[in-house]
Amino acid sequence: MAVSGAFRRRAGEWETLPGSFPARLPGRTCAAGTSHFADNECCDNCRMRSIRLELAGGLLACALFSQETVGFRSRVDLVAVPCTVVDAAGAPVFGLTREDFLVFDNDVRRIVSYFSRDDDQPVTLGILIDESDSQYALRSEHRRTALDLLRRMLRPGDSAFVISIGEDVRLFRDRTLTEMESFGEPCGRRQGVSVCGGSPLWDAVSDAARLKLQGVRGNKALLLLTDGYDTGSARTWSEAAAAAQKADATVYAIQYPSGSGRSYAPQLYRLVAETAGTWFSATPGDLGPVVARLERDLRRRYVVGFRPETVTLGKLRHEVRIEVTRPGLSVRARRTYFEDPGGGK
Repeated sequence: MAVSGAFRRRAGEWETLPGSFPARLPGRTCAAGTSHFADNECCDNCRMRSIRLELAGGLLACALFSQETVGFRSRVDLVAVPCTVVDAAGAPVFGLTREDFLVFDNDVRRIVSYFSRDDDQPVTLGILIDESDSQYALRSEHRRTALDLLRRMLRPGDSAFVISIGEDVRLFRDRTLTEMESFGEPCGRRQGVSVCGGSPLWDAVSDAARLKLQGVRGNKALLLLTDGYDTGSARTWSEAAAAAQKADATVYAIQYPSGSGRSYAPQLYRLVAETAGTWFSATPGDLGPVVARLERDLRRRYVVGFRPETVTLGKLRHEVRIEVTRPGLSVRARRTYFEDPGGGK
């Protein structure tokens, strides 16, 4: 299946090039009051705007707020949490202001120090295909689904990569999904059999987040095509969720029938919930709900920022909760962030 649009390969990653997609919207500005700080000082052009916030240790410079998404930050200037607000029917809600949001860090309410509407940001999408024995009969369907999703999702400035998960985790070299190379931490073999097991899902999620997404600007997501059953990972589902959170990535999944006959995959559901994602039951030929949810979550979001507590008593994992004051609305946002004891993210 051909993928429309031009691609530039970049170390196992494909970046869309302008030409066959609609032009990206211009960089956001503060003219409409869409980006401001607690002092209500609006910037004339967010692309050129940098902020300096003084913490107990001295003056630290924060990153420029441009088209690039503000991600989770800890022990620096602020913690910025991307989120989506939906109504009771699951439809996205726009037009909210800073005053509509409440933020809690370890159940302690914080002042909303930064607020913006994060519209039409570039996206990095990683698709992880389960090609283990329990999914082998669906291998061709999974690859067609991955190509169709890339064709429908990618725009100029976006990038993507696809990973195969079997006894070995491998990265596809290009959009033909034929040639692959080793990826992540290699598994040892005993008598020709991988010691990691046949379906190391959580290892693949962890390595994808750490090696492909951490440090990348923009909105980031991993999408698993799987039955949801891990065998042989050195890491747990919660460690995979933590790796995704540290990379500011959301995890989604399309769950397919398992060759083993099982259908309930609680660890998969916990993983996607922990990162503010969701899972879908596979419906052959119907990717509409998947594309709609990814577009809704990744293209138009709010970013709510607060200054973390300066004394944490050694607690590196923080529970964060975002609420809205308007009735009937709910917030989809990550539940945790991690403080770096070294002083960085």
